[in-house]
Amino acid sequence: MYRVLVAIDTEMEAPERIAEAVTSLPAAGSNVEVTLLNVFEEFSVTGPESGTVDSDEVYDPDDLPEAVNTARRRLADAGVSVTTVRRHGDTTDEILAEADEIDADLVVIGGRKRSPVGKAVFGSVAQSVLLGTDRAVMHVKTA
Repeated sequence: MYRVLVAIDTEMEAPERIAEAVTSLPAAGSNVEVTLLNVFEEFSVTGPESGTVDSDEVYDPDDLPEAVNTARRRLADAGVSVTTVRRHGDTTDEILAEADEIDADLVVIGGRKRSPVGKAVFGSVAQSVLLGTDRAVMHVKTA
């Protein structure tokens, strides 16, 4: 069995592109097992009237974004075995941890085109995953 971890961003514009990339893998319908991962990023906000709100207070592991549901439907319609997982924490750390946990053969990440300056100033989860793993990584343009 070929295990694929697919990281789905909450705001992903075209999750069907990731599903198409996975279904184009050889023997995708019979020999590929996909874990769709969505990470709810940790945050803490302090306001003068509301006090402090931590992401723990609003995180719901069952509240999957529409992008995850779209990718799951597309993969399931193509006959691919799909599991969904939602984690809470640093996006890169959680992607790498899930890849290790399921012993992924391939990590699939989506992204949009960014200028070199944009990458340097704002960082990139895709770049961090590429540099942080020794697993095969497929980058799919989703915007």
